[in-house]
Amino acid sequence: MKLTKFAHACVRLEKDGKVLLIDPGSFSEDAAFEKADAILVTHEHQDHLDVDRVAALDVPVYTNAGVAAQLTALGERVHVVEGGQSFDAAGFSVSAYGKDHAVILPEWGVPCENIGFLVDDAVYHPGDSFTQPDRAVHTNLVPISGPWFALPPAVEYARSIKAQQTIGIHDALLSPIGQSMFSRFLNADDRPYLGLAPGESTELS
Repeated sequence: MKLTKFAHACVRLEKDGKVLLIDPGSFSEDAAFEKADAILVTHEHQDHLDVDRVAALDVPVYTNAGVAAQLTALGERVHVVEGGQSFDAAGFSVSAYGKDHAVILPEWGVPCENIGFLVDDAVYHPGDSFTQPDRAVHTNLVPISGPWFALPPAVEYARSIKAQQTIGIHDALLSPIGQSMFSRFLNADDRPYLGLAPGESTELS
């Protein structure tokens, strides 16, 4: 499987000629959307969901009820899933986890629904949460910035998941200095940290 990171939280997976796109938001490059066969969206915030560009693709979208409410014009192309469910998307096996977006400020409470996606028991994307999958994974995508982000739970999240490697996502707000310093916090002998720039890829074996 080939994994390509795009700006912020957008990740593109390619396998057997099929393309699965996760969280294509307003920061995502147009190249991320090319030849996509299916889309997963963790939650409704614009940095994870570009409604117009998603609507322009004639492909199925798998997401939660909050996102589906913004995509009613797509009709039966939108499939509502919940944590605990598994499904097939363009030949990829996907399991959904969790329900809530991380709290940004206590007085705001939970801002919206959020589900994480585990693809082919290999790549886990948590969206805007630190919800953990119930099994070991090859590649754990770790949010490293954002209004809701805090370093200690991010490190604990990365340490708790048995993964062969971690990749930083949700990073558009960071300077190059901020980007580079996360290898110090998240790199480990048993869980090396891979800081991919937008457009860079890695092969998962």
